[in-house]
Amino acid sequence: MIGWTYRAAALLFMFSLGGTANAACDQRVAKSIADKVSSEIAIMIQFTKAACMPAAEADRCSILCFSDLRILGMNRNIVLVFITASAGKKMRDAGLSKFADIVFADRDLLDRKRALRLSAQRASALQTGFAT
Repeated sequence: MIGWTYRAAALLFMFSLGGTANAACDQRVAKSIADKVSSEIAIMIQFTKAACMPAAEADRCSILCFSDLRILGMNRNIVLVFITASAGKKMRDAGLSKFADIVFADRDLLDRKRALRLSAQRASALQTGFAT
């Protein structure tokens, strides 16, 4: 059971290695967005086993969302659509050029050392489509 935590930590560390000491990523803004997305996931779809956190990637921020559960099939799609819609709008409102990606991994993906990555621009475009 503890093994997945180490895999999650290693995967998230790997994604955050792209940052540099002089990165222009505003961690305060990214953390605020990540916290709001985590909170909205818990409220709207009553799914409290997912969390999001910011990471610096070169000169932009990414939002990393992960869960310790195995989320499969339609349930994974629901979580991904919600994360995309929530984070896509918030990143656009904060300035889309400040963000690189949204990354998601659940226990199943972490066990396989995989993650789903969606560019911030694509997430914003998808969110706009969801809203219409």
